[in-house]
Amino acid sequence: MTILNIPDDFITFEDEGKIVYDFNFTVFRNGDKVRFCTGEIATSWLDLEDSFIDRIQFENLNPDFLERHLAKEIEIKNALVRGADFLNKDDFIKAIGMFDEVLYYDPEHGEALLLKSKALFGQGHFVKSLRHYKRAVKSDSRLKDVEYHKLLLAKSSKERDNFPKIKRNIYAGDEYFAKGEFTKALESYDKALVNPSNFKNKILSKLLNKKATALLKLDLIDDAVSVFKESVSVKPNDYAFFYLGIYDYDSSFDEFKRHLNITKKQLILKARKLYENGEGDLALECLDEFFDNHYRVDDDYNRALELKLKICNG
Repeated sequence: MTILNIPDDFITFEDEGKIVYDFNFTVFRNGDKVRFCTGEIATSWLDLEDSFIDRIQFENLNPDFLERHLAKEIEIKNALVRGADFLNKDDFIKAIGMFDEVLYYDPEHGEALLLKSKALFGQGHFVKSLRHYKRAVKSDSRLKDVEYHKLLLAKSSKERDNFPKIKRNIYAGDEYFAKGEFTKALESYDKALVNPSNFKNKILSKLLNKKATALLKLDLIDDAVSVFKESVSVKPNDYAFFYLGIYDYDSSFDEFKRHLNITKKQLILKARKLYENGEGDLALECLDEFFDNHYRVDDDYNRALELKLKICNG
């Protein structure tokens, strides 16, 4: 049941071309175009076949925060539209910024992944573009584009062939990591790190983070912590501070407490760690940020809700 056929029980007003529902949601129809509005936020006029309509299944909306959930979905749709507009103008940096907003909210948003793939393609990052295309198709098989895939395979293969040996090792590590072959990923990262002076500090810290994350996957926690510490000594960065906070809390308490640029899943882990260390108010701030960006009632939502209730009732 999509938002175009919500049960009549929810209708409070209906006129030609306009339906108002009792949860502050309005649908406008004009021929083969449709527009959705809640509060002060609205989509542009969309085709009836637009993927947004299939995405918003009424029964999957959070009934406790129906209006807020719909408002967020509209906000994300508008970010996607703005990103596509930037992409059409070859403004790839701004386009990727918009698509990343969508992917923070929904990391498996197929259309955002595909459009980001095309923006990366426009920048000449064909290996990364191929990786995003594969994720897009895995998320939504309807996005499969055989010709684009062939072009990506050819371009990414040529790009790899032209990589210097160091960069080839990094990308090989990334490919192994994506396939869950963490030992091989670690070996590739170590090959790239034979001469750390070859890298600028920003790249070196990212590479050290890749190595440390592979170590975490192999359950080599102490080794991972040592590498994360090396990463922040090269260049302070939120990614390493987050994991140091999780696995070596005392050494990075102040950095861990501040606002970090992390994923939604990581917000839950951070909240739990803060709560365990007596920082209930900061833990609630993390959970509130999570709930502002996550409305689907899934495992992550239930874990975050359970933790919030525990903090509030504790």
